[in-house]
Amino acid sequence: MKYIFLVAMSLLLMDSAFSQDDYYRRKAESYTREAECYQKKADGYRREAEYYLKKAEGYQREAAYYTKIGKLDNAKTYTRYAESAMDKYKTQVKYASQADEKAAQYLRWAADALSKH
Repeated sequence: MKYIFLVAMSLLLMDSAFSQDDYYRRKAESYTREAECYQKKADGYRREAEYYLKKAEGYQREAAYYTKIGKLDNAKTYTRYAESAMDKYKTQVKYASQADEKAAQYLRWAADALSKH
């Protein structure tokens, strides 16, 4: 009877140890998925930033053209458009950087969870 009790207790203890390992493995997988999501967000922000940079370059060309032909009101307008596009570019770059940092944090957490595994 004692033998059966000891075997049952050891099986229960082993099961809880395996559950603990499984918990950390699942946690690491979850963190990795989160990191991938944030990395995709960062990539999207970088694409947006590139779009705004191209817009700003186009507006600057337009401003230069209107300055060259003497239409200063149009040149000022396109200069403002270019400045606005550059502000949006900087904002998107900042968002991309923040998303990269968040992804790196989740990867550190995943590595930490796996080290406990």
